[in-house]
Amino acid sequence: MSKLKEKFGKYFQFKNTTNGTDYFLRGLATLLFIIPIGILVGIGVALIKTNAVLAGLLVGLGALGIIPMVWFSLATSYKRINAFFPNKATLLTVLTFLLSFVVEGLNPNSGANFDLENPTPMVSPLDSPIYIVCLLVSLVWSLYLLFGNSKVKKHIG
Repeated sequence: MSKLKEKFGKYFQFKNTTNGTDYFLRGLATLLFIIPIGILVGIGVALIKTNAVLAGLLVGLGALGIIPMVWFSLATSYKRINAFFPNKATLLTVLTFLLSFVVEGLNPNSGANFDLENPTPMVSPLDSPIYIVCLLVSLVWSLYLLFGNSKVKKHIG
């Protein structure tokens, strides 16, 4: 276990900085978490009628897989923000994730609709100016984190 922590621990720590390329690649690496979570939940949902206990176990394991994925994502964002704003990295990381949740909550088409017979019609996002403003702020901030040049010459983390 200590070898795993030694090799992969830095990806989950809230210290040091990362460059834009690593930030992008770590965003892609989130797929390494999403794929097994999707497989576990998908198999669990498919088994609900035949074996509810096993289905619950698989869905529970999939749900537990969300914890390291969110931790990895938070640590990666913290490191990138820390490269630009070392004294305000914690606050800006929290605000970044809160903004993501606000944007998703304001999205007029984000509601889950499981009624396949009477689906809810799609709503134009242009009908919600608050959503558009928050989305643009989120997009500009994300692009800044991805493409911006920090003053840090050697990134560790």
